[in-house]
Amino acid sequence: AWAAPPPARGADGMVRAPGVFSEDGPDPGSALLAAALPEVLPARLADLGAGWGYLSAAALTRRGVEHIDLVEAEAVSLDCARVNVADPRAAFHWADATRWAPEAPVGGVICNPPFHIGRAADPSLGRAFVAAAGRMLTREGQLWLVANRSLPYEATLAETFRTVRELEGDRTYKLFHATRPRA
Repeated sequence: AWAAPPPARGADGMVRAPGVFSEDGPDPGSALLAAALPEVLPARLADLGAGWGYLSAAALTRRGVEHIDLVEAEAVSLDCARVNVADPRAAFHWADATRWAPEAPVGGVICNPPFHIGRAADPSLGRAFVAAAGRMLTREGQLWLVANRSLPYEATLAETFRTVRELEGDRTYKLFHATRPRA
């Protein structure tokens, strides 16, 4: 009687489970980032904090993608992602995105990093995602990131990448495209 309801398919066709981030559908920040991804992406990608796979599914519709690693610390979300991203180019990793490392450097990272630990807002978690992205990218690698406007990621992005450009966001979210991680 105490068990949580099982994952269910929403009206958009994606499977989500009660209690996972954005359980009612794609959150607006992720939808904004998905729409901003370029038509051609690097061959090898990582989706840090992949959740139930929304951004990865969007990335796999772009040309050039040969492999994507979905990295997620929440097992239930990752189980949903395995259903939502039923593509042989996808690999799933139940891991802490701030500590996980790919087998070989990747050409691109996409992420909508979490910024809460429990109920408390903690921007250091998002900063750790930016640093992790910098470590796993090739020398010419690229990061696409969405964040709430109030989150202070600009300094960390500038410390981690040689080029940081803010893309067109909206009143609530800012989008970044950062390239060429610093050694």
